[in-house]
Amino acid sequence: MFDLLKLLYDNSPSLTNDMECWFEHFPPGAAWNVYSDYCVGNMEKANDSFSFVITLKHDTDQNFSEYIAHVAPKDLKKTRQASEGLISYLNSPVSFSVTFIVERESKLLRQFITDENMSDFCKGLRDLVCMWATQPGADTDYWQRIDQALAAFETDSKRKKFNSKLARQILLTATFAGFLFATLNKLKHPMFIRWITDRDATFERYNQVAFDISFIFFLLLRVHGGEPHDPNRPRFLFAFPFMDGEAEYAEHVRLADYLAGLCADIKLPGIEFSHRKFETIFGSAIVNSMNNVVLEVLGNGEKITTRRLHFTGE
Repeated sequence: MFDLLKLLYDNSPSLTNDMECWFEHFPPGAAWNVYSDYCVGNMEKANDSFSFVITLKHDTDQNFSEYIAHVAPKDLKKTRQASEGLISYLNSPVSFSVTFIVERESKLLRQFITDENMSDFCKGLRDLVCMWATQPGADTDYWQRIDQALAAFETDSKRKKFNSKLARQILLTATFAGFLFATLNKLKHPMFIRWITDRDATFERYNQVAFDISFIFFLLLRVHGGEPHDPNRPRFLFAFPFMDGEAEYAEHVRLADYLAGLCADIKLPGIEFSHRKFETIFGSAIVNSMNNVVLEVLGNGEKITTRRLHFTGE
C-alpha cells in the first residue's frame, strides 16, 4: 500500500496543479469537507469506482442539505434522469472531485494486494503506531485502540475464511483518502478536514480502522512531502450516516454517488454507457472539466500504475 500511496502523491502533478488553480482564491486555514461514495463489486457495471468530492465549508450543513434535497431528492440509481442542479454544484468554484477507477479484471488489485502482503502491512503499521505511542505528548489511548484494530485485521488475514476482497477495499479507500488529505493540506493548509462517507462494511469493520489508516497515511505523506508538522492542524472529523445515531448525511454523500455511479458504468475505451443519465453527467461534469478528475489504477503482481483520464469534446 505504501508503494501505491507514494505513486499517487509523487506522480499526480496535473491533479495537484488543477486543484491549486481551482481553489487559489480561498485562503489557508479554512474548513473543508470530503464526501465519498463507492461502487464496488457490481457485476453489472464495467468498473469498480471510488469517488471523493472536496468542498470548502462555505455554508451550514442545513442549507447545503436543503439545496441538494431540492435539486436531487434521490440517489442516482433511484432516478432515470440526472439532476442538473447537483451537476452544477459539482462544477462550482467550491468543489473539486477525484474519482479512482480500478479495473474490474484486477479484482481490486488482488495480485498486488495479497493476503500475505496485508498481514505484513498490518504488522508494519502496528510497529509504527507503537513507536508513535511512546512519543512525548502522544495520545496513548488513541494509538492503543488503533493497534488493537490492526491486530484484529492482522489475525483475520491469516484465517481461511478471511474476506480479502473487503480488506482490499478498506486499504484502497484509506489510501485514496490519505492521498487526497495530504494534497489538500499541501495546497490549502486547512484548519479542519471533515470526511463524510457512505456507510458500509468498509468502515464498520475492525472498529472503523479505515478512517485511522487514512489518517496514518496522511501523516506519512506529510513527512514525505517535507510539510511542517503542526499537531493542531488540520483537525480531522470522520463520519458516516447515523454514526452518531442521528445525522443521516444523505445529501452529502449524494454528490459522490453521482460520480461513483458514472465511473462504474463507463465502458472504456469506447466510452459507452448503460443509460442516458450517465451520458448527461459525463458530458456536463467530466468532459473538458478542470475540477472533476478521473484517475485509473491498474496493477498486477509485478507493478502498479496510475494514469489520469482526460475526456475532451467540442
